[in-house]
Amino acid sequence: MTNVKPSTFTMAIRITSIVFLALFPLFQVACYANLLWNRNRLEKRIKSAIYVASLAGWLAYFNLIVSNLGGVPCGIFYATSLLVAPLSAGPQIIRALTLRGMNKYYHLVAKEEISSRISRSKAPSESFETGVPLASGKAEATLIMERTKGIVKTTIFALLVTPILLIIFAITVTSDVRKLLETDFIQCLPEPISFQYANPALGITSTVLALGVPYIVRRIDDELHLATEIRRNSIFLGCTHISIVVMRVLGVYDEWQPLMQTIQQMCLSTSTAIIPFLPSSPTFDRISSWAMQRGKRIKPEIKGTIPGYGRPLPKRDSTAGNVIERRMTRRLSAVNIMIEREAVVSWDAGLCVLLSSEDGINMFIQHCSKEFSSENILFWCAVNDYKEKYDKEKEILNDIDEESVLRSKTNSNLEDVDIEAIARQIYLMFIDTYSASQVNLSSKQKGDIKRALDAGQLKRETFDAAQKEIFSVMSRDSYPRFLSSKKKMNR
Repeated sequence: MTNVKPSTFTMAIRITSIVFLALFPLFQVACYANLLWNRNRLEKRIKSAIYVASLAGWLAYFNLIVSNLGGVPCGIFYATSLLVAPLSAGPQIIRALTLRGMNKYYHLVAKEEISSRISRSKAPSESFETGVPLASGKAEATLIMERTKGIVKTTIFALLVTPILLIIFAITVTSDVRKLLETDFIQCLPEPISFQYANPALGITSTVLALGVPYIVRRIDDELHLATEIRRNSIFLGCTHISIVVMRVLGVYDEWQPLMQTIQQMCLSTSTAIIPFLPSSPTFDRISSWAMQRGKRIKPEIKGTIPGYGRPLPKRDSTAGNVIERRMTRRLSAVNIMIEREAVVSWDAGLCVLLSSEDGINMFIQHCSKEFSSENILFWCAVNDYKEKYDKEKEILNDIDEESVLRSKTNSNLEDVDIEAIARQIYLMFIDTYSASQVNLSSKQKGDIKRALDAGQLKRETFDAAQKEIFSVMSRDSYPRFLSSKKKMNR
């Protein structure tokens, strides 16, 4: 009778393991398919970290196969068991450090741009100075980004080297080398003494690091909810690592180890690859559906009046700007008023109205900085500034003779507007491959702009195709989330 319970217990573990042997691959394929389906929403996520975390899941699954079928040396089983914990917690640490650096970078960039726009609106005489906003104000933000990259590289090196050294040390000090070469899984348990100490030590370290991640991202408020996802993953990993260590101390972990690690990794995949892409609130879904339906009926001539489709940015004192500014002072936001009165016929037109005033632009810049995509709105503004300066230069050349131009420059009444320098600065800041604020454009659009710059054949329409593309991205991605965030704020 004393052998009945252990036999039943072992059989239950074996049956459960067989179920997860069949379930895990199907589940992981579903997660990868979901990531592929939502690949456009992965732009600001560290995809490599997500896939490294999934590698930990496959290692746990490999151990589950070994525990049921055998045929693999016990030493490999011990090594892969050690790697699961750091490969699970490590990517969350990397994502948290990167997110913290990105948050500081985009916050400083947005703050500098808004300050620059406010100062230029108060001093119109300085509004046509040569250069693009942020050209001089990005130094601190760039320094923070470089520092973050250095910290991330050091952390990656430590996370890779530490477990490898620990595995080498555990194998070296193992007295029974023959046990490491055994291929019968029954002979693998219990683990050698060196691995019995190394495994919980690495598990406890991973637990501490995982539970420390929420502290790193504690003050980050992003519209993409990346900080929430990282906190959820890290707290879950920390709690499961604690349960694994407790089971090991109680002496019931050896038989459960592969199954426990596999279940842990499946839950982590759910948190990383499924939960972030679940549908949003029903209210916003109805707004999105309504806007899409109205967008199908938008008249072609309306698009011609949308900033980014050819219309220059209205002045601060324009009628549209004053209407938006007056609405901003009311209890409900201007965005909600436009939705309720059906003033927005599509996301394009709604974004058009929002960007018709300085206050609207500044609000949208602040929102985009929380999405880590402020480069889009900054590029859109820079192109509008380029067009205004281009028009000013043409106006000077057409309405004033050469002698008057020279005399006005001498008297410093007009500044020399170097269109080529401004266009090149836009290219280096937003289009060049090595730019920290690169916008997402096709290679054809980048090539067309580069050829126009190199040939010195700049036109007012040089950046039009790129600006239209970026405007479309903002109206499709950032603007709906802007509407959603404003509705939440006014509840």
